[in-house]
Amino acid sequence: MALSRSGVQLAPDSGDLLLVAAGDDAALTRLVARWRQPVYALFERTREPSAAAEATVLIFERLVLTASRYAPELPFPAFLWSLVAKVIQDAKPGEVLEIPAPKLAESVSARTALVRSAVAALPAGERSVFLLMRVARLSVAAAAEALGVSETEVRRRLVRALENLRGFLRPLLEASSSPPALAGPDAADRWAPRPGRPPAAAP
Repeated sequence: MALSRSGVQLAPDSGDLLLVAAGDDAALTRLVARWRQPVYALFERTREPSAAAEATVLIFERLVLTASRYAPELPFPAFLWSLVAKVIQDAKPGEVLEIPAPKLAESVSARTALVRSAVAALPAGERSVFLLMRVARLSVAAAAEALGVSETEVRRRLVRALENLRGFLRPLLEASSSPPALAGPDAADRWAPRPGRPPAAAP
């Protein structure tokens, strides 16, 4: 059982990260078991499964390297998502795929590929806010803490991200048999690939 300097019992994640800093492999295994899937699910929205698995491995490698700098007063999720945010923002924006409307209408894989490319094409700041809030489901305050920006800036970036995604995903909306249901700002959420289990190569 890990305790803070004041003698207060820490949350399991915070306690385990302090143990990781001390070289406890079992503590790292517990953190990976609890957080591997949420981290992988976020990366899977912009990357193919193998690349998402590689990014997930990278996050836990960085978690180990930075564990000694962790202050238990900071909630563990804020610490972890700040590492994830850095990786998201380090990735350069990609290009939105051009896929014919008939193929979008008939192919789930084509729709998935278009949505992934659209999210990946967002500017880094917008992409990080969109993924943290719409995939990881962080609150405005938690996203702001992870990114080191104000809550006002987080809201501004999310609005811009949704506006850009509506433009990027216009071919998908037009190919849909029920466009009114997809016309709102959450269209990208509805069409985004549902996160599955990461391949065995992930940590």
